[in-house]
Amino acid sequence: MTTAYLTIDDAPSPTLPETVAVLEDREVPALFFCEGRRLAEYPDHARTALEADFHLGNHTHSHAHASDLSVKTFREELERTEVLLEDVYDAAGVSRPAKLFRFPFGDKGGEHATAFQDRLAAGGFVSPDPDLIDYEWYREDHGTDRDWFWTVDVADWTVDSPAELDTELAASADRLESSAADIVLFHDAGNAPELVAHFVDRLLERGVEFEDPVSLVV
Repeated sequence: MTTAYLTIDDAPSPTLPETVAVLEDREVPALFFCEGRRLAEYPDHARTALEADFHLGNHTHSHAHASDLSVKTFREELERTEVLLEDVYDAAGVSRPAKLFRFPFGDKGGEHATAFQDRLAAGGFVSPDPDLIDYEWYREDHGTDRDWFWTVDVADWTVDSPAELDTELAASADRLESSAADIVLFHDAGNAPELVAHFVDRLLERGVEFEDPVSLVV
């Protein structure tokens, strides 16, 4: 990849302020997808991210598989998290640029997938512009959806050390060496800030340029 749009799921964790400092130090923008249950526990950490010019998106309240939810429960998960996100934006005195959403596990809801997309549309959620992501499969599979899917997943949630992360990066070499811009998936909860730093540094060493994910909004 020549350009990366860094998206970080499962925020805010207890170490989010340290991760924010890592990204600030490297001038790397990112979009944090927040679980409502974590926002309720660490609202000040989310506010720290906003005050540092990062953006927040909705990642449901309980991080359940969407295919296990009814339409009513999905709406409740979405709305509970929206209330908490609005509270954090208000507390930070930051204007929210757009309403953004990602399904936990990339699970779009199975038999309720169309109803869930309709709910996202009714709620004013916006997706990345598929024309800015140079993959035909992305446009075909996600181009009309309102959620944020990714194009690169280095399975950081499976590793415990920089060395293990390097192994996953090596397995993604073909994608990392392509000329296309990529929406990159990483995680906040479960990862030490040092691992985030290692990941970002490895991409910077490859000559990757990080751009603000919100610039992809339709």
